[in-house]
Amino acid sequence: MKKEELKKYFDELNYSENIQREILESVETEKDIESLYEKIKFLNKNGVPAEGIEMIFNENPLFITTSLETVKNNVNFLKNINVENIPRTLEINPELLSTSDKTMSENYKLLKILMSEKELANMLKIDCEILTFNTDYFEKRLEFLIKNGLKDNIKDIILNDIEAFEDEEDEIELEELKTKYLK
Repeated sequence: MKKEELKKYFDELNYSENIQREILESVETEKDIESLYEKIKFLNKNGVPAEGIEMIFNENPLFITTSLETVKNNVNFLKNINVENIPRTLEINPELLSTSDKTMSENYKLLKILMSEKELANMLKIDCEILTFNTDYFEKRLEFLIKNGLKDNIKDIILNDIEAFEDEEDEIELEELKTKYLK
């Protein structure tokens, strides 16, 4: 596939010139162009609009090198765990497309241990970023919070203080979290 063919596809979908230029500048080989075409076609079929593709493209540079199989597996994983509004979820958390489905599955299982299926589903309606974390790292953060008496507050911490999962242990404001959640 040539860039001109991909541009024609973008024109058919009414992609803005800006989006087209950004995307077309990132691919060189025919193989890369074909792969990108297939991924965008798949996402469009799953309801992701041009603006969503642009957000994914801008926020997740790994999307270009992520295989079509990985993209499909991850969208199917989100469907299987009943994530609502997958197009919007992917716009908010585009890294979901380049995270291995194994990582997402393991993180999902860890979360299921800590909360009910309904609580987990409600939490994932708001934010799925937690599924993309390195599983070993995520597990250590969970252990740290549980060890410090915050097990029943993990869902709220994920939703309101995600930094607690992004910071190193010595950077986590543990007393602040305890004050906020252990009332």
